[in-house]
Amino acid sequence: MIKYTQQSFHKNCKFMFTSIYNRILNYCNSVYKSPSSKTVKKMKEESARWFIDLLQQRYSTGTSDSPCIHTGNKCVIIMVDNTIYNPGLADKLRGILSIYSLCKEKHIDFKINWTYPFELTEYMLPNKINWIIEQEKIKYSLSDSKIVVIDTLPNIHASRQSIIDKKIFDDTVLNSQYLQYHIYTNSIIHTQAFPNLFRELFTPSEKLQSLIDLHHKNIGEKYVAASFRFLELLGDFKDSEGMDEMLPPREQKLLIEQCYIELKKFIDTLPEFYKILVTSDSERFLAKASTLPRTYIIPGKVIHIRYKTTDTSAYMKTFLDMFLLSGAESLVLFKTGKMYNSGVPRLASQIGNKHFKIHEF
Repeated sequence: MIKYTQQSFHKNCKFMFTSIYNRILNYCNSVYKSPSSKTVKKMKEESARWFIDLLQQRYSTGTSDSPCIHTGNKCVIIMVDNTIYNPGLADKLRGILSIYSLCKEKHIDFKINWTYPFELTEYMLPNKINWIIEQEKIKYSLSDSKIVVIDTLPNIHASRQSIIDKKIFDDTVLNSQYLQYHIYTNSIIHTQAFPNLFRELFTPSEKLQSLIDLHHKNIGEKYVAASFRFLELLGDFKDSEGMDEMLPPREQKLLIEQCYIELKKFIDTLPEFYKILVTSDSERFLAKASTLPRTYIIPGKVIHIRYKTTDTSAYMKTFLDMFLLSGAESLVLFKTGKMYNSGVPRLASQIGNKHFKIHEF
């Protein structure tokens, strides 16, 4: 075997990364209006850094520049680890369901390696498909495994993004011969099939299911959901979007009051026998919302799941929120000003096959 020198290693990394991104961008340019050159440059610079870091940290460099050709069964592994690309819960699950749908179509083995910041099996277990893979079976060798990044691009409609994502999958997985494909993704594909795909892959852990049952009993069968995503605007939540703007104290109070009033108006339009499940990334707002009649708040600490914490109940609440949201008759995301277009209620509505809308005010 020919071993990489440091120079040839970086050269090969650069080639692999550039090849992936050029395929994405060339396809965009041929069909749709492409992102601005400034945006593309920033994406490539930032992504190239973690791409090379990933290869250096995890993957064996004792291979030739020409990878081996394998003829055995391919295996796609969704990677959610502590190296790179650690988005929120909705992005992670959306990517998993999307890539699973393609593997199902093409009869490709499908596994999930979700190890950071927690083991997925603490909260969700395999249902009809055994997606668990033992760590010793993951091949961190560039001759056996291909790293695939399927990342959504800015300012592209979901239907267009789906076409691009399928193209990348075909180019990188179907048209090559490796034993394993380590995929990092927040892809958007076959969302209409999410209810069935989710049920095929996942069932709640025993502890999570007991909490789901408890809260379903408390809230009752007739409830709708209202979600509010503030990011760091109210100063009580650490986010991962790089949007670290915090409003001045006076504006924080005004925003909380504005959302409180809008929620009250919404509640007044509902029949009296309906309860309202309220979810948010702000504990301050949840405390305020809990003073309204018929509101139901799942207690617990709120964190972004990309961060490591010893308080695992915070992760449990995140999954519990999602499952309770998916059981609502309808879901509304409230948004004003610099509030965020959260993906969790939308994904929950897709999983539960329920009506979803964004209410801007």
